[in-house]
Amino acid sequence: MHEVFYWKKGEKVKAGLTVEEIRKVLNEKDSLLWVDIKEADDTDIDLLTNTFKFHPLTVEDCIMPNARTKIEIFPHYLFLNMFAMELHPHEEEEIKTVELDYCLGANFLVTVHSENVKSVAATKEKINKQSPIMEKGADFLLCSIIDMMVDNYFPIINMFDDRVDDVSDEIFKDPEKDTLNKIYNLKNEIMFLRRTIAPQSDTVNMLIRGNYEFITSSHVAYFRDVYDNLVRLNDIIGTSRDIITGALEAYNSVVSNKTNEVMKTLTVIATIVMPLTLIASIYGMNFRHMPELANRYGYPAAMGLMLLIAAVMLLYFKRKKWL
Repeated sequence: MHEVFYWKKGEKVKAGLTVEEIRKVLNEKDSLLWVDIKEADDTDIDLLTNTFKFHPLTVEDCIMPNARTKIEIFPHYLFLNMFAMELHPHEEEEIKTVELDYCLGANFLVTVHSENVKSVAATKEKINKQSPIMEKGADFLLCSIIDMMVDNYFPIINMFDDRVDDVSDEIFKDPEKDTLNKIYNLKNEIMFLRRTIAPQSDTVNMLIRGNYEFITSSHVAYFRDVYDNLVRLNDIIGTSRDIITGALEAYNSVVSNKTNEVMKTLTVIATIVMPLTLIASIYGMNFRHMPELANRYGYPAAMGLMLLIAAVMLLYFKRKKWL
């Protein structure tokens, strides 16, 4: 399913062109054609192949999922593959990516995606409100979509950053068994974010420095602004990664300290009980001739001795700051 927007100098933007009309306007100058394809079907594939005459590898990349972003140069167009980032509609904290393919020509832009993309929808809304985006050329339209796509990263990264701070606070307040799972989940997510955003930063940088035919020098500054935003995002992710690494080390340290405190308490108790057990075991022996057994004050004396030993040991431990 595709949607078409067509602008010609001196005219307003039109929508809903037929395939025959698309073929005609492709050869016009001072015009711009934007074809947005969602969930490409056979008609859309025929449009890409026979009308735009894209390379078979480009068509394959448009209909098949790609793992990483890339740029490919062909005689009459530039192919660019990037990824939009969205929050899962049912799981608010789950992040998903949507592949967004671009084919940029002298007077056309083709976008292909399998799901709704906020930046594409926002661009269409601007065009419907008579925004002059299309009047500035295909490369400016491309930059506008990418710019809004990158802007949509920031709320997601900020939400992730808040989760990192919450876990860091939880570690020092009251870490639980589930805290470690949260740390590892955040670590996996930050690797996912880094693998998604870092290559796109390199890709946009290539657009800036590549002197590509279909990107005018007057619009390079706009792409540079997008690149700066991606660099900022990479810095935020790098900081979060360092915090997560430190949080994992802090968690292990806190848990280790708690274990040491428990072991110290048990050791103190065992040490105090040892002499008391020794006294009790001596007088628990079944020998007939034990003078203290016949003594009237033998029992209270033994109990008093045990209490005295326990008190002296506790006082000693406190002076040594073992308690």
